[in-house]
Amino acid sequence: MRKRKVAIASCVVIAVLAGTLGVVTFIRSSSGASSYDGFYLDIGASASLGFQPTGIPKHNGHRTDTGYANDLVALENAKGVSLDLVQIGCPGETAQSMLDKGDACYTLPERQLLRATQFLQANAGEAGVVTIDLGFNDVRDCLLSVPINETCANEGLALVRQDMAPVLKDLEAAAGPNVHFIGLEYGDPFLGHYLSSAAGELAATESLQVMTALNAALAAAYTSANVTVANVPGAFKSDDVTPVSLKGVGEVPTNVAEACTLTWYCTGYPYGPDDHPNNAGYKVIAQSIAAVFPPQLSS
Repeated sequence: MRKRKVAIASCVVIAVLAGTLGVVTFIRSSSGASSYDGFYLDIGASASLGFQPTGIPKHNGHRTDTGYANDLVALENAKGVSLDLVQIGCPGETAQSMLDKGDACYTLPERQLLRATQFLQANAGEAGVVTIDLGFNDVRDCLLSVPINETCANEGLALVRQDMAPVLKDLEAAAGPNVHFIGLEYGDPFLGHYLSSAAGELAATESLQVMTALNAALAAAYTSANVTVANVPGAFKSDDVTPVSLKGVGEVPTNVAEACTLTWYCTGYPYGPDDHPNNAGYKVIAQSIAAVFPPQLSS
């Protein structure tokens, strides 16, 4: 391996309201009691819905019930916290599409942000947690190729810096006093480029630079809005370049091995390369959220 540093970072469904991919799902944790401690509103794009590849060409993605939101409900249930999960995410969602452009799941004037604020207003007297999973799609398409598209990535980063603040403002304005917000940062699945070629190694380094800038922009927006941040890149060991052995490949930096182990990006056709987390990756994200979960929900 080259010595240079590679900065390669039982539940019961009680209601389903579907509008194409814009699905609202309520899941009650199985605590054995009829009451619950709070709601869990899961906002975001495809990863918020647990998407994983199907292996079917031209239809390589489907929603699962093994995403990080489901895992988080199970983790909290084990601690005695019962959550009602409400998922309204939409594949491809960005902060900009949340604000005014609409998306593939909702027909204007309906959109995910409106659905979220309506839910929060209707439940203003309840305790709850909201996770926000936005920003990745602003740069995603820019990082798929080798070399990456730096101009595209910079444009996407500018949109994140511009659009996250008003999204957070609208959400917080609609929420009751006992609602806790958690914003997600991102690991870098595109570190998987490292395995392809010398050019891929450079693309992996550059992708991490973009993802680091994305996470910095998200952290700034979340901190300014007093939103707790889930350190997903830390859990994915994005900054760890210690050499390790990756099965079937050989010695690679730790962050590359983690990207390959926790996402579908290093998986061969027809399941990969795909930037969504796998089951293990979703569990790691859930653990990152659980690490900053409020110690008590009370209304």
